[in-house]
Amino acid sequence: MKKQKSKEPAREFGFSLEKIIPEKFQTPFFLILIILLLFLFFFPVMFGDKTTSSGDLIQGKSLRQYALKERDGVSLWNPHIFCGIPAVVTSMSPRYYDLTVMIYSYASKIYSAAFKNYNALYTFNLLILAFTSFFFMRSFGASRLVSFLVAISTIFSTGILVLFYIGHTSKLVSLSIFPFILMMLFKFQKEIKILDVLLYIIGLHILIFGAHVQIVFYFGLVALIYFIYFFIHSFITKNNFLQKQLLKSLLISIVAGLIAIAMSYDTYGQLYEYKLYSTRGTKSIVELQNPVAKSQTNSYEYNTNWSFSPGEVLTFLIPSYYGFGRSTYQGPLTNNQPVEVNTYFGQMPFVDTAMYMGVIIFVLGLFTLFVRWKEPLIQFLGITVILFIFLSFGRNFPLIFNLFYYYFPFFDNFRTPSMILHVVQIIFPILAGFGLLKIISLREEKNLKLEKAIKNLAFIFTGLFILSILFNSMLTDWFTERVQNYASTLGNQQEAQMFNALSGYMADMFRSDFQIAMVLLALTFWLCHAYINKKVNKDLVISGLIIFVLIDLFRIGNRGASYVDSAKIDELFKEPEYVTVIKQQKEKTPFRILNLKQDGFGTLQNNANFHAYFLLEDFYGYSAVKPRSYQDIIDVVSPVNLTLWNMLSVKYIITDRPYNPDGFVPIYQTQNTFVYKNVNALPRVYFVDSVAVKSPLDILNEIKNESFNPKHVAFVENKDFEIWKTDSTTLAEIISYKDEQIIIKTKSTKNHFLFFSTTYLPGWKAFIDNNQTKIYKTNYGFQGIVVPEGEHKIEFKYEPRAFVVGKTISLTLNLLLYAGIIVVLLIQKKK
Repeated sequence: MKKQKSKEPAREFGFSLEKIIPEKFQTPFFLILIILLLFLFFFPVMFGDKTTSSGDLIQGKSLRQYALKERDGVSLWNPHIFCGIPAVVTSMSPRYYDLTVMIYSYASKIYSAAFKNYNALYTFNLLILAFTSFFFMRSFGASRLVSFLVAISTIFSTGILVLFYIGHTSKLVSLSIFPFILMMLFKFQKEIKILDVLLYIIGLHILIFGAHVQIVFYFGLVALIYFIYFFIHSFITKNNFLQKQLLKSLLISIVAGLIAIAMSYDTYGQLYEYKLYSTRGTKSIVELQNPVAKSQTNSYEYNTNWSFSPGEVLTFLIPSYYGFGRSTYQGPLTNNQPVEVNTYFGQMPFVDTAMYMGVIIFVLGLFTLFVRWKEPLIQFLGITVILFIFLSFGRNFPLIFNLFYYYFPFFDNFRTPSMILHVVQIIFPILAGFGLLKIISLREEKNLKLEKAIKNLAFIFTGLFILSILFNSMLTDWFTERVQNYASTLGNQQEAQMFNALSGYMADMFRSDFQIAMVLLALTFWLCHAYINKKVNKDLVISGLIIFVLIDLFRIGNRGASYVDSAKIDELFKEPEYVTVIKQQKEKTPFRILNLKQDGFGTLQNNANFHAYFLLEDFYGYSAVKPRSYQDIIDVVSPVNLTLWNMLSVKYIITDRPYNPDGFVPIYQTQNTFVYKNVNALPRVYFVDSVAVKSPLDILNEIKNESFNPKHVAFVENKDFEIWKTDSTTLAEIISYKDEQIIIKTKSTKNHFLFFSTTYLPGWKAFIDNNQTKIYKTNYGFQGIVVPEGEHKIEFKYEPRAFVVGKTISLTLNLLLYAGIIVVLLIQKKK
């Protein structure tokens, strides 16, 4: 008999990461690789001649000059927009006394030192988010390859990338530290160390100092779900140790949260004070006075405009299922020239990009929820994701949303329900990472049912891809019909024509997205199947998935990327001739300007705080949180009103056509630019002859009807003083004018009333010869004081109590915190 040869096991195809990169170098290697991928994706902004063009980033560039100008201390008041607004509202208030903020700020500047465009600095937040996601997975025993996959899939999901392109960088700051804080909570379940607690406080402080209250609130909601779930779990499993650790970590979280808030009290205290006087905290006078208008401006409708919809969950799979959002069309409709279009046709007013996290990540995340649901960590993440998706539906799914909106504290203060999906886009890659870990474990933990499911999924996605090829035209026609049906429902004829014209382009986008999604999913599950059957090794599987995910996310992310030539933005901020002309007038006293042109930056239609770039004070401005009094004036009076201009020192008007009311002298004109000087504009401070009492709405109507001379009479809502008419000897002269402090020399024969045309807000104080005096809300939204007879030094000073107290608290706590970290590290080193 012949001897049978023993059958050799099939050789695995793949590579070993440890043989290529020694283990001690692997973590630095992947962190550097993350940086290089960020450089690659954002190359046009970092090293090319491109920049981003969102309105928020452009207005940020406008305000940067204000933030950088010389001043005695910290910037507190921005006089360049809306007749004055707290600097903290515009996020242009450097906090030099906060060590954590300064470390974060200087780290971002070092990171971005070699970049060509300033806006590239904001990608530092994406880098921090990638690093914290990486170490979150490492803390749960994931390999560096899996942790790397989670990190890159987090930062390159469109729901995160879009925040950079639309300039919502404060959200990115808060989101960047989210995985780290979550990691610390899970570490506290096992062991609580002093160093970890101190680092936890720093993490919470970074979350909070981004000052995006809505994102901070969402983290608070995640933490609430965490403690409720794990307390219930510990009682069900009778895990006394976990109960004790959770109780300790809850107390630590409360104390750490209070410390973190105290470290930013100067910011949050100012925001809280201002909120009551802003468009976010007080209803409009029209709404308060007119019940009909109240119903038309329903806050629920306003707050839920950007409600996600159940159907749009399909965009997690196919990003263009509802048209995607902003993309670049280049074809016969535009003579083959690239033109940016927005093809979204879902239920929200508009979106910039779909909330796409990558089809592989989404399906692996769902896979995790099914196969690892019994695990507490997965249940917690799953409950959070499911609840947050339901909340994102807003008014499209009121059953759950309304419970939170009407009964959960502070929830009704926030708008844009779909914003909560940014958190989902961080959690889903984590779920996908745990799903991949489960697949990797199948060699050691045999599970025939699960192996069969993976094989079946591979067949299903392969079959769907083949069907999409066979029925290619049918798929295209179906989507084209969807777009055309949507266009037929639009009341705007021009918009309807655009969607009809682009229906073919949109259908092609959907078809290619569908086919690529099916290919990627088929390859993913065939690769996993091959791994389970020992055809390929672990490192090759994970590396393959990394490549698939990068191809997918780079492809979709670049579709939503929006760049313009840096030179175009620089050209936008080239000093206009009318600004040059106004500066040449060499005014000695403060004044305001107003651009009434139809086109261009700095106008009513597109203000972008443009004139702040040239350090000119604009009567108008741009902010999501305007002073309520200012917005009421715009709503009731309108920005075009001679009495308003005279009263508020609006000395220069820019128009695109001749404009010749009484008191306006032309000083410059071209074919489409006319500059007029308002000779009747009153100074920033002046004495008035008399003061009358009127209701707020009556005051606005007096201004609207131009029925009074603001030099002769001022209006207050309550009067507890007597004054006398001015005479020729009365004097009010500004001797020092700074953003937060105005010093005036006055001379009066009797008690007179001094009007100061800067926004009335808490934080402003008035002093007569260093003695504080009462400020009266005057002419609806400005300031006035009673000045006694004689010669006096008057000082108006903006110094919010929250800032005075907060900066001391912040500096003290920062010093104690970092001193504590140094002491702990020294003790550990000695041990």
